[in-house]
Amino acid sequence: MSRTSHAWTRPPEHWATGRIHGALIVATLLLGLVPPKCVQAQFTFGDLVITAGASAEGYQGNLPAVSVPVIDSTEFVSAIVGEVAVRADATYRIADRGAFLLSFDGGLRQFSAHGFELRDYAPREWVGTLDASYQLPVSERARLGLRTRLRGREVEDRPPMPLFLQPGYVSGDGGISLEVDGPRAVVYDTELSASKGNFFAPRFAPQVRLLDRDGIRWEVGATLTDGEVTNLRLFAAVEGSRYPKQGTFAPEDPYRKDRTFYAGASWTHQGRYLVQVELDGRANRSNSNRPEYDAFTLRGLFSTSIPGNVALALYGAVTGKQYLHDSSFARLLPGEEANNASLAYVSFSRAIARNVAGTLRVGWTRAESEIGGAYFQRFGGSFLLQYRPL
Repeated sequence: MSRTSHAWTRPPEHWATGRIHGALIVATLLLGLVPPKCVQAQFTFGDLVITAGASAEGYQGNLPAVSVPVIDSTEFVSAIVGEVAVRADATYRIADRGAFLLSFDGGLRQFSAHGFELRDYAPREWVGTLDASYQLPVSERARLGLRTRLRGREVEDRPPMPLFLQPGYVSGDGGISLEVDGPRAVVYDTELSASKGNFFAPRFAPQVRLLDRDGIRWEVGATLTDGEVTNLRLFAAVEGSRYPKQGTFAPEDPYRKDRTFYAGASWTHQGRYLVQVELDGRANRSNSNRPEYDAFTLRGLFSTSIPGNVALALYGAVTGKQYLHDSSFARLLPGEEANNASLAYVSFSRAIARNVAGTLRVGWTRAESEIGGAYFQRFGGSFLLQYRPL
């Protein structure tokens, strides 16, 4: 029974944590606006991009989600969305002792949604990501890496389906990795990482707490390069996940624990054209029958320059997913157990002034459930302006 498709536990007092994290997101955005002269004594900026734009989107579907406050009978709504974001990265080099890299990406999206039977909604979505990594050469052929990532999201005035917005959360992950240059232009790599995610459960949807998870992952890979133009990477990984709020109804093993096995390959060619193709497979096994599944995702990216100094990009992803056990229990959220959506977009980018570029994008996303033919679909277009002051 296969479908082709794409898309934590805190009591109410932990809403304060969500507010604090929202403040941290704002602080991160403001940090991105600090003039480079204030920090260049310590850091070298690699890039600083300020983005603003608007989009028109349509949403269809009847896929149930635990994060919505009420059920609305409509199956189509539309929204006008305004957004502003800041993205930057910086590097601090420590002579022959490696380099420390810091990057952040944060922003705000304001929706004006129409078409619901109950009332019109105006969701506001704050999102922020902070990455830090340290790279240390341990020999002429080996490099050690440390990394960590913090992510957060907060949503106000959450609407019913079909306008799906992921619930607010805070998550963190980190890992230690090793790269070794092998013979015949092969680079071997391995990474051991750990992650933890907690969702903010509003009073009207305490079941969102079921999505809290933590996990440990080990990945190994090998990259074969042909000069600086083409490379092929093969990888395999295993991950153990724990969902401390999801029960199994088995007294001897009461909480859900998953084991996920990954394998895949990615091919990249960068010349006159940029072409990337990636195929990965996932097999999830659990002490709870409901989330056991096999899945695959095929992704492709093509980018090139076309007349008029325009950069063209085409991207698509197709996912197939098959559950091993029939169940009448609806999935908690699109993408809870895997990235189970198919999507596609085309974008056109062009410089329109000094340090300013414009991007026009048209995209489509669809996620399906094997239960009752339920689905979620989003489509629309956007226009964005990117300003690079450096």
